[in-house]
Amino acid sequence: MSSPQAARRSHADQVERPERPVSVAPPPLPQPVAQRKDDGEPASARVPMLLTVRDVEAELQLGRTRTYELLRSGSIPVIRVGRAVRVPRDALRRWVDEHTA
Repeated sequence: MSSPQAARRSHADQVERPERPVSVAPPPLPQPVAQRKDDGEPASARVPMLLTVRDVEAELQLGRTRTYELLRSGSIPVIRVGRAVRVPRDALRRWVDEHTA
């Protein structure tokens, strides 16, 4: 005794299915211009020229409030790009050198 479901399954097993096309890997995409460099090093591996406030916090090992106080007072030089605040890496190093006893 075979059930109607078993009959359907066995019929489906006997149906020939068309062969699937062989997948070919697409050619690699070109790298974005921001990631190119003459020596082949990606942009993510380079040291950024401008630091975020969080980067400055980490470099100076200070808290967020104290870091913003230093930036707001003008003690540490900043560059504003719209609402974004960035600190030039070289300026931060000079500031540390000037304030080191």
